[in-house]
Amino acid sequence: MGNSNGKNRTHPVADHEPDYAYKDYGYDYEYDQRNDYDSGWHPDKTYGEAYFHEHNNDSPLTKRRSCTDVLCLILFLVFLGGWGAVAFLGIQGGDISKVIYPTDSQGNICGKGEMTDRQALLMFDLTQCLNPAVLVTGCLTTHVCVNKCPDENYSPLGEAKLGTNQQQIKERMKPFCKPVSDEQFKQDVETLVQKEICPPWYLKSSEVLGRCFPVSMKAEDNDSNEEVVVKRVDTGGDHDITKGEIEGSLYRLGAFLNIRQFGERIFMDLKETYWMIGLALIGACILSFVWIVLMRFLASFMVWVSILTVFLGIGSLLGYSGYRLYFVWLSTDPETHKNIFQLNWTPEIVDDFLKQRDTWMAFTIILGIIFLVIVLLFLFLRQRIMIAIALIEQGSKAVGQMFSSLFFPIIPFLLQLVVVGWFLVVALYLASWGEQEYRVAFKNDRDCSQFEGCSQTVNGSDSVPYQSNDTCTPEEFKPCIDSCPEAMCQFVKYTKNKDYSWMQFVNVFGLYWGVFFFSAFGEIVLAGVFSQWYWTFNKKTDLPDCSLGTAMWNATVFHLGTIAFGSLLIAIIRMIRTMLEYVERKCKRFNNDLTKCLIWCCKCCLWCLEKFMRFINRNAYIMCAVKSTNFCKSAKEAFNLLMRNLVRVVVLDSVVDFLLFLGKLVIVLLTGVASYMTFSGQIPEIKDDIPSLNYFFTPIVFIVIGSYFIASAFFGVYNMAVDTLFLCFLEDLERNDGSVEKPYYMSKSLKKILGKMEKSVNESRHRSP
Repeated sequence: MGNSNGKNRTHPVADHEPDYAYKDYGYDYEYDQRNDYDSGWHPDKTYGEAYFHEHNNDSPLTKRRSCTDVLCLILFLVFLGGWGAVAFLGIQGGDISKVIYPTDSQGNICGKGEMTDRQALLMFDLTQCLNPAVLVTGCLTTHVCVNKCPDENYSPLGEAKLGTNQQQIKERMKPFCKPVSDEQFKQDVETLVQKEICPPWYLKSSEVLGRCFPVSMKAEDNDSNEEVVVKRVDTGGDHDITKGEIEGSLYRLGAFLNIRQFGERIFMDLKETYWMIGLALIGACILSFVWIVLMRFLASFMVWVSILTVFLGIGSLLGYSGYRLYFVWLSTDPETHKNIFQLNWTPEIVDDFLKQRDTWMAFTIILGIIFLVIVLLFLFLRQRIMIAIALIEQGSKAVGQMFSSLFFPIIPFLLQLVVVGWFLVVALYLASWGEQEYRVAFKNDRDCSQFEGCSQTVNGSDSVPYQSNDTCTPEEFKPCIDSCPEAMCQFVKYTKNKDYSWMQFVNVFGLYWGVFFFSAFGEIVLAGVFSQWYWTFNKKTDLPDCSLGTAMWNATVFHLGTIAFGSLLIAIIRMIRTMLEYVERKCKRFNNDLTKCLIWCCKCCLWCLEKFMRFINRNAYIMCAVKSTNFCKSAKEAFNLLMRNLVRVVVLDSVVDFLLFLGKLVIVLLTGVASYMTFSGQIPEIKDDIPSLNYFFTPIVFIVIGSYFIASAFFGVYNMAVDTLFLCFLEDLERNDGSVEKPYYMSKSLKKILGKMEKSVNESRHRSP
């Protein structure tokens, strides 16, 4: 740290430095903060004027508050008005049902308007989805809205050819035909099928996202892929329909709808276990709450339990990965020696991935590095960890005496949910604000250019035959369909409105600003609560009855402008990051190594900038809550105060955050292990009650992610408590000297922390040659 000769010191020292004999906090620097080596202060530093010249011992808490950053609040309200105008235009021009519900071949929305009683979409011939063009044009078969999906395998065309009574066939197939007049439906079955009013065949199906998908026909072996499901004579086509074709059709159609078989399985697993996931998340809430309550009385013990649990958990995972790697390494199965780029993207890719030798080697190396880093941190930072634990204990006392603060994060969280919900509604309306787009398609690659009516007028006079994927309208294309039945004017998508881009930009920016605004609101309220606790001299008798209510009143009435200012800065940075990622995706195929490097550098710099601004904002909110100053002044004072005590910031703040993070990690590990034991069938008593899942890790992943956010919400109160106490602690050191005239506001325990810090620094100083 320093040398006795003073060569490397950051500030001048007296000619005679007394031999180290720890007597009291501040003794080593004569109770003068300017002589405190640990603070990093020296006369040449320009980090603002310290509080040494404060002649009174009054609390810095401002008794009379004033409104701060009013212009920013006005700007925020104006933006909300603009966001509301965008939402109004989107609701006026859009139709959210276009996004939520499927659309048939004629552009009718299933479940809406004339199709109110027909909420599911049925595709006549799924084998048409085998064409790779499905990724562009959609499945080239007739789409019809139906009341419910078929519950049996049936071929109306086949039955008609066998001579079955026409009326009986029509009664069975009518629910799956287009809604036509009774006069049209009087035609024979063959004619109805030929005109694509009714399907030639259909299969037992289940509804997934409003669409009818045949029940899975996954074959047990390759030979059964050729098993005939519908015979050629029953299809009206030129070949039999096999199980393999149906499976292939489902797979390609899944690509077009972005719900491949993997996604369907995940969806079904969530549908089966949603209530269990909910119970697990409630359990995570209870566990987090109990953990926080225990920290009130056993803070040191709970922190050491967190450290030990993480240490054992990472070590166990490392041992398990090494165990799996050992047996995979000895395996002679050629599948284990493939690399990740040789794997096929199938629903079984996760299982294939876990069979690879490289997978377990990577897991072992990564976990080994993490384990080594944790061990080294504990060895070299043990003294700082002890100091940080003492500060956490002080935070525990503050949280314990302000117990209502534990439940306050629910309010900003619910408000953030409102913002996210509003954003999603507006986004859906904007996405549905557009015209229906139809594209030309020819079944079986039929050439209809010679038929009458299969041409379009270009430039007012030239007649050009329709080509596949040309845009069309059903009314103008109808003559072509009448003369060439293989021609189709197929609905594909809704085109975006010309104002879609800038409106969605406003919507996304509103999401960021709104979410960060309420996050900042939560921080400034908690800062007000815990600063009130710190700057109360007698914390047992003089604390106000409703500190939380007072802090909420101050934040709402006086400091919404400061909240808007700070959240605006973060929102702008996040918006720039989003735009950069959008540009990267759009230009991905044109990227070379240089552009990739530049983009990644920009992304890294913006990430660091956002982290830095979050740190500045958090401390600015604390200063604002204490002194009722505007954002810029609060940020400046907080930054200068931290820089005047830079070494203390490094010693305490980062270590405290790390220890609290370990607490969150313990809760996530406990819920994750319990979920794994449950869904993998390791608990015999409830094994039979667990539903059969495609992937047992599906609910585990959602539970682990949800548990982390829940734990973060609870521990966020502790983080804010410690950060507030720490900043107040630094100002207290500068304002007061511990004398009778200017006593410290800090508790005796915090004085001990200060003494430990001085002792740690002096020990380092005297160990230096």
